[in-house]
Amino acid sequence: MAKNIKLTDKVTFASGTTSTGLKLQGTIPLAIVTPAGLASTSVAFQCSLDDGATFFDLYNGSSAYSLTVAASRYIALNPDVFEGVRTIRIIAGSSETAKDIFIVSGER
Repeated sequence: MAKNIKLTDKVTFASGTTSTGLKLQGTIPLAIVTPAGLASTSVAFQCSLDDGATFFDLYNGSSAYSLTVAASRYIALNPDVFEGVRTIRIIAGSSETAKDIFIVSGER
């Protein structure tokens, strides 16, 4: 069970489908909070082990880790999928402009 739960930060979609990166600083993502104007109905994740220099699609077993999403939602994540990840970014299913998705995280 996670402890010291906090609203870590946000990732931003300036324009397009790829968000800015977020350094997790030793925390594990527990949930995302989507904005009211979110157009996408799905998101996937990319991760970096070298603080954002190189990103890889995040997989859970043989499947890409993705979620069905909607606007104005608190959506729980599977924290086990993010074990060892240092930086994440979100890939939206459709283009987003000037949207922030908040990341809720905690310590293991």
